Amino acid sequence: MKKVSIICPFFNEDDILEETILAFMDQTYKNKEIILLDNAHPGRKCTEIAKKYAKKYKWIKYYYVKNIPGKWATHYYMEAMKHATGEVIYMADANAKIMPKYLELTVPLIKGDVAGVVGKVIIWPSGKWLAKFRDVVWSLRYNNIPRLERETKEGRILPRTFSRAAYDKVGGFNPDAGWGIDIFFNRALLKHGYKLIYEPKAEWWHQWRDEPKALIKYSYKFGKLNEEIIRSDKKQLLKIAFFLSPLVCIVLGFFNPLFFWYVLLHPILLMMRYIQLFLQAKKHKHRGYVLLGPLVSYMQNVPYAFGFIRSWFIRKKK
Repeated sequence: MKKVSIICPFFNEDDILEETILAFMDQTYKNKEIILLDNAHPGRKCTEIAKKYAKKYKWIKYYYVKNIPGKWATHYYMEAMKHATGEVIYMADANAKIMPKYLELTVPLIKGDVAGVVGKVIIWPSGKWLAKFRDVVWSLRYNNIPRLERETKEGRILPRTFSRAAYDKVGGFNPDAGWGIDIFFNRALLKHGYKLIYEPKAEWWHQWRDEPKALIKYSYKFGKLNEEIIRSDKKQLLKIAFFLSPLVCIVLGFFNPLFFWYVLLHPILLMMRYIQLFLQAKKHKHRGYVLLGPLVSYMQNVPYAFGFIRSWFIRKKK
């Protein structure tokens, strides 16, 4: 039986880390270790939680690294990998939990040219409207198996369970990946001839940003840190242009009122997509929340665009 290293960097997840750790401990797959990498602010509850479990169980390891402003997930996952001894890695988020048979379902699939396995994401229920909206959208996406198999094969989704040998062969994570760790890593795996597969039976719950302010802040940082990726992706550039176009038309509207009509038309164009999703989600209990899609789209994509522009200008100045 292959040994699995569960690597879990955490940062101030006081309210959820213990439940996440317990989900790792409850895995039916026995040959495992848990690497808890602490980069939280001093005096946090999550630090004490991690230390408690590491002290009680020899196969749970606790390490501390100082938080570096401007660094994000990639840096801390790379630090955690230094301590991992398993043949297979499970790359965990501190605000997520996995079903008891997750590793049992995914680890045996890591063989031959299969380097990584993608599981089925379910939104952690919080009762907030943003979580309910995303629950509908993600349910439609991850239950569409042909679509997920295609996206997985194309390297568009991070395989949380992956081969350590493949990781080493491709040179590990890109230290400059920012929040785009999945894109760089997937590209490297596919370039070296590895395959990625989707296992819909392996479910895990993710606590997403379900407060508007947190979502806007996250989206801005995401655009700022992934400027290099966005520049090389025509679809991303077109997406940014689409969401900034109403702002441009508001200015142009003072010279020609016809541009104001486009500003009014823009959310209608978005709504057409979400009406389609509404019709698809016939039996979903949160179906109605999908009609808030245009609002969520603006909250995500406008800050994302401004983050990209800011980073682009800074790079140009340098």
